[in-house]
Amino acid sequence: MIDMTRAKTILAVILLVFFAACSALAYDIAAVVEDTEAGGRFDVYHWWTAGGEKEAIDTAIAVFESRYPNLEVVSNAVPGGAGGSMVMKVQVLALTGNSPESFQAHPGLEIEPYDDAGMLYDLTDLWEYAGLSGRIHPRVAQFSQFDGRYLLIPIGIHKNNVIWYNMHLFKEYDVEVPEQPLTWERFMALCAELKEKLPEGKYPLDLGDRRGWPATHAFETIMIGTDPQIYEDFINGQATQEQIELILERFKEFLSYVAPDHSARLWYEAAGRLVAGDYAMYLQGSWMQAYFTSLGWKYGEDYGVITAPGTYNYFGAAIDGFVVPASSPSVENGLRWAYMVSDPELQIEFSKAKESISPYIDTPTDIYDPLTLMFSQELNSEDVIVYPSFTHGTALPWMASTDLHSRISDFATTSNPDVPRYARLITQSLNEAGVKGEWKIVQ
Repeated sequence: MIDMTRAKTILAVILLVFFAACSALAYDIAAVVEDTEAGGRFDVYHWWTAGGEKEAIDTAIAVFESRYPNLEVVSNAVPGGAGGSMVMKVQVLALTGNSPESFQAHPGLEIEPYDDAGMLYDLTDLWEYAGLSGRIHPRVAQFSQFDGRYLLIPIGIHKNNVIWYNMHLFKEYDVEVPEQPLTWERFMALCAELKEKLPEGKYPLDLGDRRGWPATHAFETIMIGTDPQIYEDFINGQATQEQIELILERFKEFLSYVAPDHSARLWYEAAGRLVAGDYAMYLQGSWMQAYFTSLGWKYGEDYGVITAPGTYNYFGAAIDGFVVPASSPSVENGLRWAYMVSDPELQIEFSKAKESISPYIDTPTDIYDPLTLMFSQELNSEDVIVYPSFTHGTALPWMASTDLHSRISDFATTSNPDVPRYARLITQSLNEAGVKGEWKIVQ
């Protein structure tokens, strides 16, 4: 588990480094962005390494290079996903004086350590130049500001609370897909039916949590699906041990249907085993689409989706974006990339390749495949409540979410875990991290 005192000390050291290194220079955004003859090296860091993801970032870079042909673009992948590995990587780069020109991040509290360190360039002027306040999706706007400033440019949106299932496996073993809205009781009955019918070596579920965060992703989705009030209390630092025990008991039941070697795989390796027919279902975000496409799997023919139990009128938002360090070798190139992230042409090409929802309302919806269009319509529906993800950086401070990943990973890999003990550890962790949010989810 993370030592909070040690973590705060490390961040304090980084704070001093950045205050000494960062320049207060403000750039003329129009002059920088419109200089399409600019040259030099541009390093962009991201965590997209799986099939479909890599193609998407390569597509975005290709559009960027067509606008700035004299720039040497270096794509640096930081494996891990969910943002956690990126924070540590950027800290190391910063301490060695090698801040990247831009790197991937989630909006919200994940970027708090960078901001506390004075590391990030304030992109408010860029937002105004690009007219983003009028272009940004209204359901995303609430997550875009940080203390009244814009520090990140969104590039794509995914839905978190999705159950993916192998249609061939369901048909082969005569298992009926349940109707929606799906309750947890019906879902657990489905898992029990699958467990009974599947042969040895095949399982109802998998986690793919070698990196830890997919277990937290499942914990998060079970929480919102069990009681949105508990979720709201949790991200506001007000959840009680008894509330967390209720979620962990359900998570423990969920884990009883998961392949026992789940922590040996990354999320996309687990997705590959779903394709192979080793697992019937997988609770994961909609970034699964592009990976399935890279394997030749088709929605409605090979796989289907169910909104996670208890979350039929909810949309868990995982928002990807990029920030610009203020002390990189070329802040100007970072600003050019940040501007291009919202460019209409780049948005079209990236959204098609990533099979993600564009954060901008001027992106035409006819570019979407049927499943992404369905998710987009859900995001637009007034009947659907959009909630911020704590697994994916928005709703909890970085130290709290990092410690949570460790505790949930330990819970998921422990035989017959002690629920009251883990509930106590998790609530203590949130208290020690000083979590005091003001999120409002319950209507």
